[in-house]
Amino acid sequence: MPDGKRNTQMDGLRGYAAIAVIVFHSILDRDPTQNVRIVRPTIQEAHGVYDVITKLVFMVVSGETAVVIFFVLSGAVLFESLKQRHAGPIPTAFGFSARRILRLYPTFFICLAGCLAAFAVCGAFSFESGHFWPNAALYDFSVLGASWTLQVEFLAVPFILTGYWSYRRFGAISIACVYAVFATILCAPWMREHFVYYQRFLSCFALGLLIPTGIGAALAKVMPAMAWLPVLLAMLASRHVMGLHWWSMDTEQIFAALLVTLLFYKRAGGLGRFFDRGISQYLGRISYSLYLFNIIYLILVEHWTQGLTMAKTHPLEWGLLLAIPVTVAAVATAHIAEKSLERPLIALGRKLTQFSVKQEPVAVHVSALS
Repeated sequence: MPDGKRNTQMDGLRGYAAIAVIVFHSILDRDPTQNVRIVRPTIQEAHGVYDVITKLVFMVVSGETAVVIFFVLSGAVLFESLKQRHAGPIPTAFGFSARRILRLYPTFFICLAGCLAAFAVCGAFSFESGHFWPNAALYDFSVLGASWTLQVEFLAVPFILTGYWSYRRFGAISIACVYAVFATILCAPWMREHFVYYQRFLSCFALGLLIPTGIGAALAKVMPAMAWLPVLLAMLASRHVMGLHWWSMDTEQIFAALLVTLLFYKRAGGLGRFFDRGISQYLGRISYSLYLFNIIYLILVEHWTQGLTMAKTHPLEWGLLLAIPVTVAAVATAHIAEKSLERPLIALGRKLTQFSVKQEPVAVHVSALS
C-alpha cells in the first residue's frame, strides 16, 4: 500500500479471518449454550479440561475477533483508496458510496435469497419469509445473521468520508476529533437502540483510518521485526483473559489495528510471508463471498444434525468435523460468486464512477468487505 501496489498480505489476513468465522459458528451451533458457558467468560472461569480446550479453540477462531479484523481492514483499505482520488467532496462522496453499494449489496442479496431457500429446505420458509425484506433492508438479521456487519459497513461510509476530508484539511489528528463527534452522536438513546453494533465497532474504522497516515507509518517503523507474534497472541487472548468489557473489546481492537499496521507496511516478517502465499491470496480474494455464503450450509448442517445427541454432547469435535464440508462447499460457492458476481460489479462500479476520479488510481488494493 505505501508503494501503491496491492497488499496481498492483508488479503491473506482477511481470508483466514473468514475461515475462522466458519469454524467458530460450526462449533457454536452444535451447542448454543457454549456462548454463555464458554465464549463470554474468561478462560480462568472455564470448568473442566474439555471446556478449557474448547475455550482455547474459540480464542483462535473467535468470530468477534474476525469481525474486528474485517472492520479495521476496511477502514485502512478504503481510506488509502480515497487518498488516491482527487475529485471534489461531492463527486467523491457519490462515487465512493456507489462503489460500496455495488461491491457489497448485490452479493449480499443473492446470499440472503440462498439462506431463505435453505430455510425452506428445513421447513422454516413460512416463518423466515416474513423477515426477508426487513433483512434485505439491513434492519433485521433473522434470515442472514451475519448481515449485521454489512449494516455497520454501510453506516461507516459517512464516517470514513468525513474522516478523509478532515484529514486532507487538518491532518491525521483530526480523525480522532471526527471519531469523538460521531461517538458522541451515537450515545443518544435512539441511536444506541437502533445502531448498537455501529456504536460498538466504530472505533475499528477510526483505528483503520489512522493506519495509512503518518501516525501509522511512524508506529510501524518503531515496532521490532518480531512484534507481529506478541501482537497476534495479545489480539487473540485479550478479550478471553480480561473478560467481556468495553475496555477488553477496545484492547482487542487496538491489537488488531497494530497487526494490520505491520501488514500494511510489510513489517510482519514470517506472518506476512505466510499471507503472501498463493492459497492465502486466493482465500483473500473470495473472502467476502466466503464470509456470507457459508451461512447457507451452516443452516442446512444444523437442520440435518439436530437429532444427533453426540453432536450436542461433543460440540468441539463435531463442530471441527462439520466445518470441513461447510468450508469446502462455501469455498466452491464463493469461487463462483467472486468470479461471476463480485468482479463484474467491481468493474461496473469503477466504470460508473469515473466522474469521481480526476487522476487514475495507481492500483486497486485489498478487495474490502471491503
